[in-house]
Order: sequence, then C-alpha cells, then structure tokens
Amino acid sequence: MQLNRFLFPLCLLFFVHVSGQVVKDSSIPKLIGTVNDFEKIYSPQEIKTLDSIIVDFKKRKTIQISIVTIDTTLTKKENFDSWTLKVMNSWGVGEKNKNNGILIAISRGYRRIRIQNGYGIEKILSNGETKEIIDNDMIPSFKEAKYFEGTLNGLQALIKKLE
Repeated sequence: MQLNRFLFPLCLLFFVHVSGQVVKDSSIPKLIGTVNDFEKIYSPQEIKTLDSIIVDFKKRKTIQISIVTIDTTLTKKENFDSWTLKVMNSWGVGEKNKNNGILIAISRGYRRIRIQNGYGIEKILSNGETKEIIDNDMIPSFKEAKYFEGTLNGLQALIKKLE
C-alpha cells in the first residue's frame, strides 16, 4: 500500500511529461517577433517598418498581428493552411480570452498566402474580406516579386478594415 502511494504520482508525472513531448510540434519554428521572415524575403529595414506599423496598431486597437514567411522545409503545400493555424495557436497570437489575433502567412516557394483570423476577429472581418485583401492588395505586387510592397499593402488594408 505504501509503494502505491508513491508510485501513482510518479507514474502520473511521467505520463504528463511524455504527453507534453508528444503534443509538441517540432515543425513550428520559434517566434522571433511580430515579423518572422524564415524565407528571407525582407530586408532588415523592411522588417523594422512592418514591425513598427504592427506595434503601433496593437497599441491603438489591442489586436495582435504577426507575419510569417514560410520556406518549403517547414510544411508541405497541402498542409499550409492547417499549419498556419497551428503556428498561430503555438505562438499565442492575440489575447487568449478575446481570440483577437491575425497571422499573415506567406510562402514564396509554394506561392501561397493566408490571413489566419482568430475567432474574435472573424466577427469583424470575414474570410471573404481577407480574400479580397489578398487578391487586390497583395498578389499584384507579389506577381512582380515585390514582396515587401505586397505585404505592406495587405497590412495597411487589413488595418484600415479593422479600424
């Protein structure tokens, strides 16, 4: 009886530890800041500009926006959309109790863009509206390999819709 009293908590602790290891997704890179350029498509000055806009917006509206560029080694093309949701959740983009985060995910290699909205954002910005931003404000510049300009245009259009 004495052994069971100590063995049970030890087994429980081991199970929790092992479970935590299994759930962790190693394909999700570590959060760097508001702009996470894993594809290296922005210059340091461009990252600084995007970051400044995002930080200023968060101070005004408490909505957190993050940008991630995804190189093809991080996920498969067919998993791109679900992977961006995992990244958003893993990084904790937005306030937990408000679900007011937005992740702009760009993959030059896969030619994919996704604006992942938290549930709190979906109440004020529909998926249709985010698709319009991608189609009208981002893709035209991306077609000319002007990734910073396209991202900036999309970010500014997003902020305009949210304000």
